[in-house]
Amino acid sequence: MRFKLMALAAAVSFAVPAIAQTPSDAATPAPKKEKKTCRRYAVTGSIIGTRAECHTQAEWAAIDAANARNVDDTLGSARPGKTLPN
Repeated sequence: MRFKLMALAAAVSFAVPAIAQTPSDAATPAPKKEKKTCRRYAVTGSIIGTRAECHTQAEWAAIDAANARNVDDTLGSARPGKTLPN
């Protein structure tokens, strides 16, 4: 008798989520994952060491833009006749 009650309780607990799911929940597609692109970099101080960084295209664009700003700021401050910002 006790086993039958446990089996019934288990069956009901597994069936409730399936009944509660609405058709609109099942029909919504999962969001598409963006493809990641990996770049390999040489590790400073190592002859054979490399490191890989993986990001999406949008993340790489932001990283490249930040790097370009840093280079421009660094080289721009070294140009003759250019004053440093206060």
